[in-house]
Amino acid sequence: MNLPVRLTAVLLLLHAAPSTAQQPADSRPTFKSGIDVVRLDVRITDAAGRPITDLRQEEIEIVEDGVSLPIVLFQRLIEPAESYVDAAIRAVTAEVSSNEAFPRGHLYILIFDQQHITPGNEQRARRAAEGFIRRRVRPSDRVALFAIPGPGPQIGFTADKLRAIRELEAIRGSGERVVSSPVGTMSVYEAHQVVQGDERLLTELVMRLNRDPAADISTGRADETVNTRAAAAAEDPQIVRRVLQENARTLVAQSDSATRQFLQRLADVIAGFRGIEGRKTAVLFSEGFFQDNLSRELETVAAAAAQSYCVFYTFDLNQRTNTLNDAYAADSTLANEIQARIAPLSTLAAETDGMMVVDAASRGVQALDRLADQAQDYYLIGFIPSERARADRGKYRRLSVRVRRDGARASTRTGCALPPDATAPADRRRAIDSVLGAPFVQQGLRIDYTTYVMKSPEFGRQRVVLSLNADLPVRSTPADAADVVFIVRSVRDGRVAASGTDTIPLPASPRPGDPMGTGAWRVQFDVPAGAYLMRAVVREPGGLVGSADRRLDIRPLDGPDLAVSDLVLGSSVAGLPVRPRAYTGDGLSGVLETFGRTAVQLEDLDVTVQLRDAGGSSVTTLKADLQPAERQDDGVRRRASFLLPLEDVSPGNYLAHAIVRARGEIVAERTRQVEVLPGRAPAPSATDDPVLPLESVSPLDVTRGDLGRAYVGSLMRQADGTVISMAARRATEGKWEEAELELRRLASDTSMAAEALRGLALFVREDYKGAAAAFERAWTAGPRNALTAFFLGWAREGAGDSSGALSAWRSATHLDPALVSAHLALADGYLRISQPALAMQALRAGLTAIPSSPELQSRLRQIEGIHR
Repeated sequence: MNLPVRLTAVLLLLHAAPSTAQQPADSRPTFKSGIDVVRLDVRITDAAGRPITDLRQEEIEIVEDGVSLPIVLFQRLIEPAESYVDAAIRAVTAEVSSNEAFPRGHLYILIFDQQHITPGNEQRARRAAEGFIRRRVRPSDRVALFAIPGPGPQIGFTADKLRAIRELEAIRGSGERVVSSPVGTMSVYEAHQVVQGDERLLTELVMRLNRDPAADISTGRADETVNTRAAAAAEDPQIVRRVLQENARTLVAQSDSATRQFLQRLADVIAGFRGIEGRKTAVLFSEGFFQDNLSRELETVAAAAAQSYCVFYTFDLNQRTNTLNDAYAADSTLANEIQARIAPLSTLAAETDGMMVVDAASRGVQALDRLADQAQDYYLIGFIPSERARADRGKYRRLSVRVRRDGARASTRTGCALPPDATAPADRRRAIDSVLGAPFVQQGLRIDYTTYVMKSPEFGRQRVVLSLNADLPVRSTPADAADVVFIVRSVRDGRVAASGTDTIPLPASPRPGDPMGTGAWRVQFDVPAGAYLMRAVVREPGGLVGSADRRLDIRPLDGPDLAVSDLVLGSSVAGLPVRPRAYTGDGLSGVLETFGRTAVQLEDLDVTVQLRDAGGSSVTTLKADLQPAERQDDGVRRRASFLLPLEDVSPGNYLAHAIVRARGEIVAERTRQVEVLPGRAPAPSATDDPVLPLESVSPLDVTRGDLGRAYVGSLMRQADGTVISMAARRATEGKWEEAELELRRLASDTSMAAEALRGLALFVREDYKGAAAAFERAWTAGPRNALTAFFLGWAREGAGDSSGALSAWRSATHLDPALVSAHLALADGYLRISQPALAMQALRAGLTAIPSSPELQSRLRQIEGIHR
């Protein structure tokens, strides 16, 4: 059997289900999990070509085959008015980190079609690209460089401009416009025209080859006896024409095959950027190719571009004057050939809302400069695709966009295609890894999060609580959940200091007037003091992703100097919310903690709390109540708490500002945003999401959790130098069977450490009665330990002794009031015997000892929401 153990108690990971209120009827469709959503990037301008910045969702319509498609997402993305660096610094250091506030640079993909550039003709394009990278690619931008087909550069998005410039030297054109065929020299263009039935060109070709002494064809020249095959054919001009047509078909097939390979590779390159949000400028340098038999391949590239938000700007590298190699071609023939070659380049640009630059060999520099000057100001429209689109994923489907505003014009790509289904775990993992390595934050889902820094029980480390909200689709089944990942890296050396993965239950209902709901999540981790960069990623089941970055400057709270924790505000939302919320009728409560090595450091403290408006002016001020100093293992703690009246405060957004003074001098200032609402906080609705179910976790996983490792570590220290040291070492290695065998050999040892190790070994193999007996012997042998009582409680619970389990957990909370997991276990134990009042009492008792505990605050609020 699996012992039901609450994950928050052992692993210290918190899920917070959002509360949902009764909402009025709304005509907008609800975005539910399991529904495919396609997003279209659309530029909206007025009659003068200026971007429209205040478009509403109801003013835009997506139409396929005359049918309007439901819109469930509506976002506007803009470039910051200030410099990228200033905007980025403000975004990562803000109190609440949001991906909506994070600026984005330009994403450039430079692609050289080596197969369709004649040798030497790439040099001007390389020089133009080099100048563009040097002069116009900003530190905030990213550039990718590809040469297709290889060999050549294959560089994903990078900020290393010198590397991209160096790789440009490896680009070489390899295109051949004129090829040698079995019957003579023929251009690829002539072959295509012959196959299409151009009689005039076929006649001219026969005449030219007839004059060419190297050609293997003749229609009756005086020297035709030199070539017996030509002589035989000379008697019948129709045979000559058929031979040429067959030869042309062979050349066309070879040309089409090579071009198909290029287009497939181009589609693969573009599709590789699907996991990176944001419009991307794809610059394709090419002399073009012939699209007669390649409409499907061109649609594949357009579909990949739609899925990756790529806009093609195609640069025509054709020379407009004949070279020595094609001096036989008339100027009119050359012009027709160029027109035929650049037709697919124009198609790609038109399909993706881009532009073709004609004669780019002479105008490339100016055209690239215009690209760099373009502002990123567009809307992302998410809509539910038609049944036909869902039935044929990957197929490019035509769309039109209508704007219901006079003078407004929509500019966008011509269609879209659903990406492949990516619900498999491997696909989800790849998508998240792509986002973790993306150059900018992703904005498919809105993410807001903040952090709270507190003192950790482990010396030399600080506890960081991450509190996160995300816009998520409404769940279709109770099991629907979004993936969430966070990673914390040291600014100094880039090493990973903390990371974690989990899931967020999808909300049960949308927000009033909104197609989506809000999912909330919290987790805590311990890191040493220092500077860190954090990225949090949320991915909903359908594949939409959001991410946000944050800089953490963690101050030491256990050093020799006076230190101050973060400000924690009471809130009607939940414990340690992203944005606290207070009501005028309830007031604003809060707490912060001060730490020192000696009680003298914490004497003569003064804590003043101000509520400041948006302009920085103080609206109301209060002196916080300072509690007596408390002795801890590594120093002294003194807590300051307050309840700020709000009766005379107007509803709105404010900043709670705490000023800590020691002997009259300011030693620290802490702030926290707060939203003030009128009236009193409403009681949670009976329709709110229920208390989270207890999760089934194996006892082995329990021993691998924070508390399990801490307990085994303490037993290892006690066993050091004794006969049970080998058993303790096996336990620390997780080799519980070997540890149990060693303990059986030492059955005469009944010390506390030996009995506790026996209890853990029996607990791991789910012998709960035996484990409970061993833990009881360890408890009796002493010294009495809070963790011994904690694990004794779980062993008794597994053995079916609920009353004994509650008694053991009460002992654990008495011995160590700061043991959060024991308070949670006690509360959940009361719930299992249908005693919610006692559960709430147990949690409130825990909050008396540790009022800033997010786990206890969140659990208490959940239970109150159901049983109030």
